[in-house]
Amino acid sequence: MNLYEQLGGDPAIAVAVESFYSRVLADPELARYFEGMDVSAIKRHQRDFFSVLLDGPEIYDGRSMRNAHSGLGITEAEYTRVLRHLRDTLDDLRVEPELADGVIRRIELLRAAIVEIR
Repeated sequence: MNLYEQLGGDPAIAVAVESFYSRVLADPELARYFEGMDVSAIKRHQRDFFSVLLDGPEIYDGRSMRNAHSGLGITEAEYTRVLRHLRDTLDDLRVEPELADGVIRRIELLRAAIVEIR
């Protein structure tokens, strides 16, 4: 069973994305990245992206992570902060630690494509 199925598929990913973005948007160090953005569209893309990233249905049709984040000046510390919010979300949703570790490892692989300031 893949990570997508182990998490509970689309319904579980939808809940996780909502909870995750509640945390990120409440974080004053990260919220500025979403000012003036269509957060509903971002959440839709995030659900689709997580589906693909976690070996679920190939439904993401957005830009590459590098293109989507280019020019934003995301730092190592900010990326780590986002990962912390994701881990806290998974913990709050009572995702088994080993499964949460697998999700975080997949997201960690994207660091080089997203972080611009080193």
